[in-house]
Amino acid sequence: MKKGLVILFLKIFICISCSTDEQSLFDPNAERNPPLIDNNGDFADANLAPEARDLYTRLQALTQKGIAFGQQEPFGTGNNFPMPDKLDKDFNEVANDYPAIAGFDLELIGRQPDVDPFIEKFTKAVIDAHENGSIITMSWHATNPNNLRGNFGEKNSVVPKMLENGEFRDLFLMFLERVATVFKKLKDADGKPIPVLFRPWHEMNGDFFYWGEGFRTTAQYIQLYRDTVKILSEDFDVHNVIYIYSPNWVSDPSEYLRNYPGDEYVDMLGVDVYDFKNGKFLQNALRNLQIVENIAINKNMLFALTETGLQNVTQNDWWTENLYKAIRASSITYAMIWRNDTPSFFHAPFLGHPSVENFRDFLNKDIVLLSRDIK
Repeated sequence: MKKGLVILFLKIFICISCSTDEQSLFDPNAERNPPLIDNNGDFADANLAPEARDLYTRLQALTQKGIAFGQQEPFGTGNNFPMPDKLDKDFNEVANDYPAIAGFDLELIGRQPDVDPFIEKFTKAVIDAHENGSIITMSWHATNPNNLRGNFGEKNSVVPKMLENGEFRDLFLMFLERVATVFKKLKDADGKPIPVLFRPWHEMNGDFFYWGEGFRTTAQYIQLYRDTVKILSEDFDVHNVIYIYSPNWVSDPSEYLRNYPGDEYVDMLGVDVYDFKNGKFLQNALRNLQIVENIAINKNMLFALTETGLQNVTQNDWWTENLYKAIRASSITYAMIWRNDTPSFFHAPFLGHPSVENFRDFLNKDIVLLSRDIK
């Protein structure tokens, strides 16, 4: 056989093998059968409010029913709150319902010289989302204490300086006091606390943030996470928070657990898996959800696909051919796509976008739950 034909044959064989491998974890006949989870009332906050305990019980029941689906900041509360050209009603207009999960971020809490007006506006948006029937989750892209005019993307070794006796300890405590103010202002119409699924210091196994790999030791990260839980609950009397440990996608269980702060500081598990348009999303998502599910079962915890999405939804059938296939047989409690900021940065389709009908097909799947399905 001529050399050129041999090379061509090998290329075809490799492509076929890769394609087969990419689909190898997807089983179209797999059925969703979530295990019954009972944490026996043990939470990271020993004094967790009854409303937050009730939410956890509710999540246990919802997991047996299906997967609560939602979006980060679906009500026009993006990074520069409010976004001047925000697409703040996209989800509701396309889905004809509110998301079951509404995500918010505390990023600006550390950069406001006069934080009170921001807190008032922010908490109102969260309360509105709760009143619309959405379960609230929050992340915290915390401002780098080394540069309050910068952001979380400035990477340097500041985590050890945020720990006890560190140069930035007082600033870290000030950040936490502001976070506590937000949590304690979240009250429903009856004056009862609104529970929050909180993901502090997420995606710590990546190098995207100053609390990520390469900018601190594992022990320093674990202490940062533990300090956050203890200071909020014990020093600032925050008792409406369920804590989620949420790495970026991992290659194996040991990577997932490398920065784990301990069962006594974690109430739920999560993982963030995005589609980076390289053809590997389905395989990566299936693998990661299985890794986390095995760990969650062993720890008797609920778990979630805490962030996902395809930026600008460049594949019109992505919802049914990728995301649905990734989650359909998983025992996750919820899945959340990232936010819509502008017409050039979004993760949910808006009216007129070519993926609208496929998105609706996805939302109509029996296991996909929206606000009306979780009441």
